[in-house]
Amino acid sequence: MGHLLDSETYIGGKVECLRSGVYRSDFLEKFQYQRSSYQSLIDNVDDLMEFILRVECQRKKTEVKNFEEVREDIIKKLTDLRDVPNPDNFETNPLIYHLDVAAMYPNIILTNRLQPVAIVNNKICSGCLYNTPESDCKRNLQWQLLIIYIQKYN
Repeated sequence: MGHLLDSETYIGGKVECLRSGVYRSDFLEKFQYQRSSYQSLIDNVDDLMEFILRVECQRKKTEVKNFEEVREDIIKKLTDLRDVPNPDNFETNPLIYHLDVAAMYPNIILTNRLQPVAIVNNKICSGCLYNTPESDCKRNLQWQLLIIYIQKYN
């Protein structure tokens, strides 16, 4: 005998989230700084800036009048961040507002009925520009079907 469904959805999509919440500039927060990461940015600042100019702005370095000034400013700020005291437990007020929405992506998936394979198949993947062995878009989630039946009325 069949059953009438009240609703049908999937559960199980999970988002990896380091810390959920709103980060405001008036709350003291603890951060961990990796000095080697900042040093890497400092070492590569010229290449990074030229890449952004060429790819994002479609400009040449020679077209930017204050390239060196901007470069020095970036290096100074990165150096200040690299050299913070106590980088493993640095407390400061953030300069940005950030909303970390741990459950937003599964909700978008469910709301837009993109479950469980999000309309992607092998044919679509094979033509994708980002289809590489190390690509992290091919994560299989453990989905479970959730069905709520209409209760029988007497």
